[in-house]
Amino acid sequence: MAAFLRSNLFLALAVAGAFAFAACGDDDPMDPDPEPMTGSLTVNVNADGSAASGVTVNLFPSGGTTATTSLVTGNDGAVTFANLDAGTWDVEVELPDGFELDTGEQARKSASVVAGQTATATFALVDTFDGELIMAQDNLTFSETSLTISAGTAVRWVNSGVMLHTVTPDGHSEWTSASLANSGDRFTHTFNTPGTYAYFCQPHQGQGMTGTIIVQ
Repeated sequence: MAAFLRSNLFLALAVAGAFAFAACGDDDPMDPDPEPMTGSLTVNVNADGSAASGVTVNLFPSGGTTATTSLVTGNDGAVTFANLDAGTWDVEVELPDGFELDTGEQARKSASVVAGQTATATFALVDTFDGELIMAQDNLTFSETSLTISAGTAVRWVNSGVMLHTVTPDGHSEWTSASLANSGDRFTHTFNTPGTYAYFCQPHQGQGMTGTIIVQ
């Protein structure tokens, strides 16, 4: 009887040891195929010291000639390129109409991306627009409801609020309807032909958001 008990005890210990060994074998502290770590790159664009929205920023491999990704700055004047391999990347801004690079500024810059971190690059622009300015306002009016200009004058509409507005021709095809979706978005048109050009904001025409350009 004692021999039988010893035999069963030995068998139970052997089975328990086998399970323990298997469990330990599954707990491999070293992952043989770790996921590659990546970093990100945030680009800030300022115009006359304020955040510039609606500016296209292109991302290139270092020294590359073909952009891998293009993003447009939002209300904060920034874009972020995520999940980038560690290393050097180039970013380049496309200058909107009426803007140029600030003194000493370059349109293309390099940035070093480190895995697990966010690199930054900043571009400074200067507004060089020479013309008439009309604000598309969140009180559902244009700042100039009737504007008289000389032929050859440029007019720029800017979204000064946070609501979506449009500059839509009313009964003519002098320009194609332009959307001002975000704060700071702009549309510029040069009037070379005398005449009267009515326009409206498509979402808010019913609230009286209309305007007229008279070209002499």
